[in-house]
Amino acid sequence: MFGGLSMKVLIVDPDPESRDALRRAYQLAGAQVRGVASVGEAQRQLVDLQPDVLVASLDSDREGLRFLLEAAIPGRATYALVDRERLDDAVEAMSHGVRDVLWRPISDARVAELAARLTHEREREDHAERLRLDLARRETALSLTGSSTPWRETLAAIEREAPLASPVLLTGERGTEKEEVARSLHRLSPRGARLFLPATADLEASSTAAGTVFFSSVERAPRAVQERLLAAIERPGPARWIVATDEDPREAIAAGRLLPELFDALGDHIVHLPPLRERGADVDLLARRHLAEIDPSLSFDAEARDALSAHDWPGNVVELAEFVRRAARLSDRPAIGPTVVLSALEGAAASRRTRRRKPPVVRVPVGASLADVERRLIQKTLEFVRGNKPRAAQLLKLSLKTIYNKIKEYGLEH
Repeated sequence: MFGGLSMKVLIVDPDPESRDALRRAYQLAGAQVRGVASVGEAQRQLVDLQPDVLVASLDSDREGLRFLLEAAIPGRATYALVDRERLDDAVEAMSHGVRDVLWRPISDARVAELAARLTHEREREDHAERLRLDLARRETALSLTGSSTPWRETLAAIEREAPLASPVLLTGERGTEKEEVARSLHRLSPRGARLFLPATADLEASSTAAGTVFFSSVERAPRAVQERLLAAIERPGPARWIVATDEDPREAIAAGRLLPELFDALGDHIVHLPPLRERGADVDLLARRHLAEIDPSLSFDAEARDALSAHDWPGNVVELAEFVRRAARLSDRPAIGPTVVLSALEGAAASRRTRRRKPPVVRVPVGASLADVERRLIQKTLEFVRGNKPRAAQLLKLSLKTIYNKIKEYGLEH
């Protein structure tokens, strides 16, 4: 047995006698077995059977070894079938990463030993994975606080999507903690023991280094970057993609900010994050959680909690967290009252107003060259976006490659 299920074994061996002997030996060990005579037949069986174990005969042209290496995936054991006198073939196979060797003539005891060893290892791995998932669920419950109906629907969608390999689209307003939701999707997935990485400019490198890659605010990325993202999502690879948008995706498509093909690739797997103003009593739960993390001796009195419930929280959970930090600093007694709440809310509003900077005006004297005009415009745009080159490219309606070339041409380092 294999983790409570029958082990599935695919044997590739042109010798019918040894193939049948190996099949009988694995069946005695409790496995579900298919035996084929050629690599071509084996390749057709891979998708249908999804074997846990591959055994392939090593021949003179090394086709069996190539098949073992190409068909090896995490969780699949590969064994080379070798004549006893061909020790060099066995050494070569092991040096390339083949798990172990089975010798001709077939030994039932050797097959049973390898099957038992593999089953034991998988049982330990399954136990460790169950413990990891239990911890991941606890972490998710702590990090994604809430019990309102809209939030329970979001949590149910996370549970539904987490075990799948499909890319996911996260939708919702800014400040709804999409990255934390993406991390929870990762933690609760079969690849949760691997790395979670925010996407970098090198999308291909991001997808090879991680179990899950997170791409935020996709509608603000230039079209060329979205096209590269689409190609990365559609290309088979080890990583799962989670993409987030701060807009309704259909509105972003209509406005030309989101590639329709990208939405088509993601639209079957959407997790929506509701705004905080729609989450009712979750406001109180979240405020108390944040306050306890800052200073467990502080609390909000009844009037303060009413004021929190009445606020519409345009910045969502991120704004609430900032507000709690400000209120904790302003309070001079354990029970935070409505006066402190209103002061802290006004401070948060002022902070948002300050952050909404107007784009600078670029003044150009008559007689300036076109190159000088272009240089000044790119320089001021880079200053405005604090060196964010993809954002600068978007504002100037240029490709990211053109921005980098212009920066180099004009000596503009940001």
